[in-house]
Amino acid sequence: MFIRTFVTTALALLGIYAFWGDALGGGHFLNPFGIMFLLFAALVWFGWQTIREAFKSVKDESNIPILRMGSTIIRGMEDMKRGGHQHRRQTSK
Repeated sequence: MFIRTFVTTALALLGIYAFWGDALGGGHFLNPFGIMFLLFAALVWFGWQTIREAFKSVKDESNIPILRMGSTIIRGMEDMKRGGHQHRRQTSK
């Protein structure tokens, strides 16, 4: 409940700030960014259960190949630190 309230409040504050900043800056009161953030705040508040279920359903389905490649690169870098570079001598004939 804390996260839902925090996200909704943050989006609502961004919307209010967009309205307030544009009204003080001499612009039009109906700022599209203010409307967008207030709509997002309403969507988060009323659709929180749907958002939460969507995140739960894809929680273990993440198959990002970059993470595997990154761990391989890190493992290789650790091996290089431990073993050091093996210098090869070049013989000239």
